[in-house]
Amino acid sequence: MAEERREGTVPAYVVGVSTFVVVVVVGIVLTDGGFSVGVALCWLICGGLLALVVTRHLRIAGVVDEGPGLAVAYDALPILLLMAWGVLIAALLWGHWLLAGVAAALAVYQLVLVVPRMWANRVPRWARHAPTLDIIVANVFIDNKTPDEAARQLVAAAADIVIIVESTPSFMATFDDNGGDKTYPFRVSDPHDHSDYAVTLASKRELSDGSRMDTIGPLRLAIAELDVDGTTTTVVALNPMATVDPGGHETWKEQIDELKKFVPTLSGPVIIAGDLNTTRYRPEFTELLDLGLSDAIDSLGKGLDTSFKLGSEGALAVGAVARLDHALVNDQVHALRVEDLEACGSDHLPFRMTVAVRAGGGRRPT
Repeated sequence: MAEERREGTVPAYVVGVSTFVVVVVVGIVLTDGGFSVGVALCWLICGGLLALVVTRHLRIAGVVDEGPGLAVAYDALPILLLMAWGVLIAALLWGHWLLAGVAAALAVYQLVLVVPRMWANRVPRWARHAPTLDIIVANVFIDNKTPDEAARQLVAAAADIVIIVESTPSFMATFDDNGGDKTYPFRVSDPHDHSDYAVTLASKRELSDGSRMDTIGPLRLAIAELDVDGTTTTVVALNPMATVDPGGHETWKEQIDELKKFVPTLSGPVIIAGDLNTTRYRPEFTELLDLGLSDAIDSLGKGLDTSFKLGSEGALAVGAVARLDHALVNDQVHALRVEDLEACGSDHLPFRMTVAVRAGGGRRPT
């Protein structure tokens, strides 16, 4: 299991610092075109980037264990790797071929990370005429100053299911005041969860008796089972803890470990969605995909679209900088389309996704 694999591993910062020192020292010693402050700075940049790349892959292999600082750096890895292009251009102009070679390798690595996410997967034949499910994922933000606007948008959308993250009692009251109780009468939630990470799954479709709130270690899940044209389909909503909270990264890793244990117990068409508080580039995300899941937004060629803003208002709310809100599906579900909705006072952009559900892929409703 993932938790056992991580036990006794080497701290990633030890490997990262070692990689950084070796790259910088060797690079400066072997500099073949004259030394300058600019060259030294470029080697420092390459050393730092290579340290991130090496520790990321060693973490995927289960050799090292990262802390919160590296986790956030992995989240920003494609953006950080943009610096390699600047180093490459400078090294070529200066005639520093070893530096240019290292920077070129890092630049190619960035392309390997991001280019495949720009291409949509082929729609399988079965999905072209399969029944569909319309889902909205919305982190409405605990300090939302315009909750009525956010609630009205979700109610007006009239999707089959809406997953509401940071669903405080106050927001849910506003949601119902704006017609949420009539549009989405079927619910999975914990009325006693007043934390910043509460999740509500609200549905226009009737839910089966297997729908429930579940607690697995530190992870809380809202699980809905519903009939999609004769096939029982499972939708799991969640909001693991943010790495930037005190003690958040250790809790987040424990929660993702529990999720990795839980996924293989599911059968039939499965959709796992919410604010996962991670980008696509953390090693743990790769481990989730290795369980047979796929990133629904990536599959549509929209993997570079972002959802999280640094603030809900003012200059920090101008644009989203990273995608923390995801939908993962198994091979019996295929995403057909996705669109972002308005933030409506949140620091996240909600998204609306339509998926095809493979007929006969799950248990027949009883």
